[in-house]
Order: sequence, then structure tokens, then C-alpha cells
Amino acid sequence: MATSISARQVLDRFRSEYDAAIAAGEYQPFVWPHRALGPYLLILYLLLPPSQSPIVYYARYPLFALIIYLSVIATYECKSPAVTVGYGIGLLNSWTVLWSAALIIFNDGRRDYRRIERLERPHEAAGEKALVENIQGDTSALDGSTTDGLKLLHPIGELPDPEPEPEPSVTDIITPRFESPEVFAAQDPIPPASCQIYTWQALPRNFSHRFDFILDLVTNFRGVRWTHQGPGTHPPPPHVRETLTNPETPPSLPPNEYPTHRTLFTKNLQTFILCSLTLDILKYLTSLDPYFLAQGQNTPSPFLLPRTTRLALSLLFTYSSLLNIFLLAPLVLACILGPGILGPHASTWLYPPYYGPISQIAEKGLAGLWGGWWHQLFRYAFEAAGEFFGGKVLGLPKKSIAGGIARVMIAFTCSGLLHACASYTILGKTNPIKNSFLFFAVQPVGILAQRALSIYLKQKGYREAIPPWMRRTGNVIVVLAWCRLTGPWIADEFAAGGIWLYEPLPVSLIRGLRGEGLWRWGGEWVRWYQGDKWWRSGLVLLGG
Repeated sequence: MATSISARQVLDRFRSEYDAAIAAGEYQPFVWPHRALGPYLLILYLLLPPSQSPIVYYARYPLFALIIYLSVIATYECKSPAVTVGYGIGLLNSWTVLWSAALIIFNDGRRDYRRIERLERPHEAAGEKALVENIQGDTSALDGSTTDGLKLLHPIGELPDPEPEPEPSVTDIITPRFESPEVFAAQDPIPPASCQIYTWQALPRNFSHRFDFILDLVTNFRGVRWTHQGPGTHPPPPHVRETLTNPETPPSLPPNEYPTHRTLFTKNLQTFILCSLTLDILKYLTSLDPYFLAQGQNTPSPFLLPRTTRLALSLLFTYSSLLNIFLLAPLVLACILGPGILGPHASTWLYPPYYGPISQIAEKGLAGLWGGWWHQLFRYAFEAAGEFFGGKVLGLPKKSIAGGIARVMIAFTCSGLLHACASYTILGKTNPIKNSFLFFAVQPVGILAQRALSIYLKQKGYREAIPPWMRRTGNVIVVLAWCRLTGPWIADEFAAGGIWLYEPLPVSLIRGLRGEGLWRWGGEWVRWYQGDKWWRSGLVLLGG
């Protein structure tokens, strides 16, 4: 059963509406680089040489005000005919504000962060000292010590608990720990112990080194190998932690303790192929339902149980789309470009999985869904906002009930605002506050309610009487019921905005076999836009 309208027809209508709105002055195109200055300004500020100057220190506040201004204006004025680009306009600008706040307002990005770096161990102590001083200008980080400016938000030099806590405290409700799967603990065979050490690197004085350092800080949202790496991300391998703790002690692990790049490439490529086939199937199935073609939730559906089926397809499409993108990092950076081009940046332990084990849902319910299984890409910024407003502004202790609740609420509020801005800039008819924002804003209600019920059952002595398998089953049921209740808000928003009109793959085997065309990408991708001022001219992404 096919719909009477195709995705191409809807996209053509979007393009016509966009062109008419641009001509009438209702919107402005998102022009690069004029409309994307925020991230560049952040990088330029962080690139300033190490300094104790109060002018440099306080310059971050007017800079942040400028970043807010540019991001708000771009979000308010700009649209795109491409659904992914349109969604990305709001996401990019709102994330630029939040990420800039995390790095230079909630923290001091020029003093508070350190990165694990690998140094070749010279054969003589004098040579080692000279090498370290030449690279970082400070040998204090070699033994794990820190300066006054350093704040180890998450001490990644320590191993996580091997077993998840059965009852996390309210402050840990979105930060469960789990063991890393062996396949993703992969790294290069360890060089001889006599020629390898790792150190905590502060902001370097050398410009080329500092450029690499800052670019990694700004683009490494999860903080892998940084002092702000979160507990939901797998820690560095043991041999790295050994030399961080005691650089004079050679690593004790044999070279074959971890798989090689070949293993990481094989595993991720298999997942990428499977994910691509899944996306092809999902794209075909969603093309049969006008709901996924931005025609509204009240349209007839070819599926049984339309609301539940649409919600399930939306979840699978979201998960598969993100996973396919996430897999490109280890495949391209770690394995294809590899150490020959990227050097230490291609070490495979720097590319842990974005999604956690799905068993976290059964173990911890809604807290496990958001803090253990779902991707943790934006987590540090959310937690930094929660710590700043909950701790510094409201003065609530982190381990208190009120402090924990405040931090969780603030984190999900930030997530809601992020997705609401993205929903606002897409061309489809959306309701960002009622749908996107509300979906994320109510998640703490479910998490805290489930937590309160668990505490009540434990205090009354009922919890111990319930078999573990029954508790896990109950957690899964609670998650499914909660998602069925709140999920339509975000699913309807995605569908109404037209996000599922995008083509996830250049080639579609299913539609090719059906005679609908094997190659799916085409059209005009980039256009030069000539604005009324030279700085308003630039490249406009159209998405094909």
C-alpha cells in the first residue's frame, strides 16, 4: 500500500516555500561562514597563549555574550530547504551556546582541562626531562599532580565499579556505571614499555601543539582522554592509567592484551553494514505512511496499531541514523586514516561506543535508559550546567536530595531547549515548546517517580522479596509504558518537521529492486548566495 504523495514531492514543496520566503525577506539563508562564527570565536579565544592576564581571563564574558547574540539571531532568522540542514541550524547554534558556556563560563577552558598525551620515553632521565619540558613546559602533570586551576570533574585515572550500583543515589540517577565491552577496549599493540609514557597535558605554549589541543577540546564532546571524561564513557586502558599514576613504572601488560585496529575495523564495519540495511528497510517502510512524510498524525496508516507502530519506527529510525553517523568516527579516523596520518589520535581506545549496553534499561529502568544506554554525546555540557546552576547559583549540595533533583531537572531542561531550537529552524509545521521541549522536560518526573517507588519498596522490606528477574521485568515494563506515554511528543515533532524525508543512504537496494531507483542522492547540494553585504554572502547548503 503506497501513499498518494512522495517524499520528493514534499521536499519540492519545501524548496518552493523556502525560495518564496527568502524572496519576501521572511527568512535568511544559513550562510557559511557568516552564520557559523560562534564556534570559530570560541576556538580563537581558547587558542590565545597561556597567560595569567586578567584581561584574557575576563574577556570570556563579552565573548560569550557575542556568541549568544550571533546564535540567537541565526536561529531566529535562518531556515533551510533541506530538513537535516534546517534541523541542524537550531541544533548547531543552541549547542554552540551551551558548549561555550560549559568550556568558558561554567569552567575556565584555558586552565581547567588536561588531556592524556603519549610521550616517547627517552633512554636517559635527563633526555626525558628535557623532552617533557620542551613539549609542555611543565613536568608537574607527569605524576598526576595538578595546578590550582585544574578541576578533575571525573577522575578517569580510576577504574569504575565493576558492578552497577543496585540503587543509585538521586545525584547519580543519570550517571550509571558499566563495564566496557572487550571489543571496544581495542587499541594498538603496546610499544615496548621502555619507550612509552603518558602524561596529563595542560594548555601548551607551542602554537601547533596548542592548536591540536584546543581543536580536540572543542570537538571532543564526550571528553575521551580528558579530565572531564564522564563515568558513562569507558576509561583509558590499564597501561595508560599505570603510567599516569607512576610514570617511572613500565607498563605491566603484554602487547597482545587488546585487539588491534583490524579487529576494531571489522566489528564496526559489520555493525555499519547491518545498520545501513536496517535504515534501508526503515526508509522504505516509512515511505508507505503519510505520517512520516510531514502530513500529520491524523492521516491513515497502513500499519496495525498505528500510534504504537509509528512510535516504534521513529525510535528505530532515530537510533539507526545516529548509530550510522557515530560509526564513521572509528571507521574513518581510527582505521582508514589511522596512525599513519592522525598519529596518536587514531589510537583505538579513543573511540569507545556511543551507546551503552541495553541491559541498563532492565537494571535501572528510566535512569538506565537515559544514563546508561542512550548516547552520551551532550552529557558533559548538561552536567556542567546542572553543577553550575544547582551548585554555584542555588548553593545546593550535590549529594543532597534537593541538589540531585535540581541537577537532573537542569540537565533535561538544557536537552529540551537544545531540541526545541532544532525543531524551530526546520521548515515543517512544528510546535517546539509543546512537543520537543516538553518531552525532555518531563523525563525527570518519570525517573524520580520510579526512584521514589524503589526507595519506598526497599524501606518497607518489599524489594528484597521480589526476585531479580521480576525487578528487571518491571523496569522494562515501566520504560515501555513511559515511552508510550511521552514518546509521541517527540515522534510527532520529528514527523511534522519532515525529518524523516531525508535520504540516509546514497544507495537503496530495496527501492532499486522495486524499480524506484537505486541511487537516491542528487540535485543541488551547495549554492553561492550573494547577500546585500559582502559578509552576508557565502555558501548555502541545500542538501541535494
